[in-house]
Amino acid sequence: MVARRHHYLPRCYLKGFAKPRKRGTAHHVHVFDRSGKTFTSNIINVATERDFNRVEVEGHPPDAFEQSVAKFESDLGPALVRILQSHSLDSQDDRLLLMNLIAMSAIRNPLHRENFRDFTERTAHLVMEVATATKARWEGQMRRMKASGYDPEHDVPYEQIRKAVVEKAFRIVVPTERHIGLEMGVLDTVLKTVLRRKWLVLLAPKESGGFVTCDHPVCLMFSDPKMRGGFHGPGHGLAGTEIIFPVGRRMAIAGAFELEKEDTLVLNENGVAGVNGAMAAYADRQVYAADTNFTYARQENEKPRLGASLVKDTVFLKGREREKE
Repeated sequence: MVARRHHYLPRCYLKGFAKPRKRGTAHHVHVFDRSGKTFTSNIINVATERDFNRVEVEGHPPDAFEQSVAKFESDLGPALVRILQSHSLDSQDDRLLLMNLIAMSAIRNPLHRENFRDFTERTAHLVMEVATATKARWEGQMRRMKASGYDPEHDVPYEQIRKAVVEKAFRIVVPTERHIGLEMGVLDTVLKTVLRRKWLVLLAPKESGGFVTCDHPVCLMFSDPKMRGGFHGPGHGLAGTEIIFPVGRRMAIAGAFELEKEDTLVLNENGVAGVNGAMAAYADRQVYAADTNFTYARQENEKPRLGASLVKDTVFLKGREREKE
């Protein structure tokens, strides 16, 4: 039987932010949802989407790509354990696997897929608006299409087509194979920029609530806070940017092109809260934590807030602005 529920964040990654149940091997996280709900869930049931990796390609099984992802994750899991135990990126093999996880998480998620689908739909609406502006223009378009070999199953009246365009009564669906093809096409480019960055290992002290993660955990931002929130967003290869990525409950990393050397820093409560605040800001829909004892801060020099209050935070509930294509 082919599995239909696919993780866009690996379970071996989510495990680093979860707590095991007293009985069995299940690991659970506290989920903070932008809907205002909070609940505990097995990591099997979070950061998933039906048929996220399913392909319909002749000569290949529908789970062919899912199986290739599973192979990567089988190598990634032990590497993450070693990184979290050593609190370092000294192992080049383990480091490379982690960098691949960052690159994949940056481009392969429902948020980016919806952004691309929405962009495609808006473009289609503009094209159809022009093509159906007059009945004569539409009929001319159809004559040329039929002359080139297009044979529609049904001739839909112009008035019906125009009404659908004006009312935007159609939705564009992008095939999963198209999404996967685009993602794999840019993966190497993004990975090269991730590998060029120098990385700081950020550790959370034992007395803190630790780091959290979210369903969009690659926080790419301008290093200068004054640049944030502008019209143009940061790019992966752009100077003056940094990436924050939580690796586990006690470890996160921050990467930038301008760092002179790599180092390890033990953060204080404000530093840990700042990383968690970035997770809350960059989350698409959900934040994942081992418990409710973490802290977060929305701005620099802000007093850390209790994690339990996140689902009552009006800024978090408002949601992030969708990234522009």
